[in-house]
Amino acid sequence: MRIDGMTHKRTLNWVTLLLLLHHWRGGKLKSSGHGESVTIPDKPNIIVLLADDMGWGDLCSYGHPSQECGAIDKMAAEGIRFMQWYSGDSLCSPSRAAILTGRLPVRVGVWGGERVFLTDGSGGLPKNETTIAEVLKDAGYTTGMVGKWHLGINEYLPGDGRHLPHHHGFDFVGTNLPFTNHWKCDESKVHMAHPSPIKCFLYWNSTLVQQPFNHDNLTASFLQDAVAFVHNNKDTPFFLYFSFAHMHTDMFSAPRFRGTSRRGRYGDGVLEMEWAVGEVLNTLVSLQIHNRTLVIFLSDHGGHLEICTEGGSNGILKGGKASTWDGGLRVPGIAWWPGVIAPGQVSQHLVSSMDVFQTAVDLAGVTPPKDRTYDGKSLVPILLQNTPFPTRDSAPTPRTLFHYCSDRLMAVRHGSYKAHFYTMELPTNYTNHCPSGVPMEEYYTSDNCYGPLVTHHDPPLLFNIDRDPGELYPLPLQQYTQVMIDIFQAKLQHEAKLVPGVPQCVETSVTLQPCCNPPFCYCNYRPAKYG
Repeated sequence: MRIDGMTHKRTLNWVTLLLLLHHWRGGKLKSSGHGESVTIPDKPNIIVLLADDMGWGDLCSYGHPSQECGAIDKMAAEGIRFMQWYSGDSLCSPSRAAILTGRLPVRVGVWGGERVFLTDGSGGLPKNETTIAEVLKDAGYTTGMVGKWHLGINEYLPGDGRHLPHHHGFDFVGTNLPFTNHWKCDESKVHMAHPSPIKCFLYWNSTLVQQPFNHDNLTASFLQDAVAFVHNNKDTPFFLYFSFAHMHTDMFSAPRFRGTSRRGRYGDGVLEMEWAVGEVLNTLVSLQIHNRTLVIFLSDHGGHLEICTEGGSNGILKGGKASTWDGGLRVPGIAWWPGVIAPGQVSQHLVSSMDVFQTAVDLAGVTPPKDRTYDGKSLVPILLQNTPFPTRDSAPTPRTLFHYCSDRLMAVRHGSYKAHFYTMELPTNYTNHCPSGVPMEEYYTSDNCYGPLVTHHDPPLLFNIDRDPGELYPLPLQQYTQVMIDIFQAKLQHEAKLVPGVPQCVETSVTLQPCCNPPFCYCNYRPAKYG
């Protein structure tokens, strides 16, 4: 049953499946909601595969007209493809904090300043926050992380690493980018002659091993460490957080993927990520642990429109990265679990990246700390449904989501409706900065939550997102009085109980800049096998 092949069997009936599942260790029966029961193993493995800056419309399975189909799309065909999966924020650091804690970034304190953690920042994900890794460790899981972190590096000294993943519950931390793959890491010479060591450095666990880093084997290194972690923990429950450097600028791919996509450089990067996802899933199948492993693929937030062909596609959605229009928040989301999740499902349920936390604790059978507010819900009831295509009769349960920019509440999604209290100006002439589609600079039309390009709407703009997913046609409020009453009531109740965390994205100091060989900051301590 190879993920990149077409020969696996898809015709096991539920009776046979239940007999097979009976032999799993432990296990509990849960209803699928359609008169059937599915056995979920006690403490199943959980893998989160996180893309960076991938837009809602970037994948073949989400309708991109020229992106080749691959393992991620096959994963969707064998599981659930969520059409209304929303990020906790439209920038990297806060969206990742939301995933790992199940809480709005404003509660956690991942806000303020530049809205993200910088290389010389002293802030990070607060240690009093409980991550998925920490709560699953308490349930007996082994936890691992590879790839992009971007939740803080140093606190007091340039090498103290007090905000790195091993301080947040991860037993194993392999090859990782504590910061990000930055525009200034360009090795292709498309944008600059040489990559900057100040923005571009690679760690293994908490040790700086390459500055600036080389892209040729970056994804392969993440993958090698991830696969090794799975092999080493195949007999016990594990949680793996695999956070890709794709699709954040600068564009890159390993040599064997370059020039392979008709979409160009961006498509080459998607194909490399597809390959890595396929290898992870193939590993689970070869070890015969796929039936007790939930795999979730998603993006941290929407694509970066201002960098044109290097910024991805948000499909028909308005806006992009850094904004609270749907193009900045709505992302591809896929769940795969052979034998538990029925294949071929398309879900219109309104879900959030913060739901990953509650889903994990639900499956692990553990109770998270009760002294805080969580903003996510368990996806387990949705995962167990067997509704291949959404219909009017299978309409999702109404839900309310609050969309922030830093500590400013910008918009409220309530069921089918979304009310904008503040909006950011949309990019209009950004193509002038992209001759032949290639960006000349990296910038945002507006990423300042309190800047002059933010418009206050009183009364708010109201859209029916189900009927108008592009947020093109504001509704006449006098005809939607009850909708607005419900939204204002939800907003007031939310704001009355909200206690913002201390902002962490504020303080910076050049003395905290990671540097492997001061004052030059150039080194390569990587083993030869990594390149």
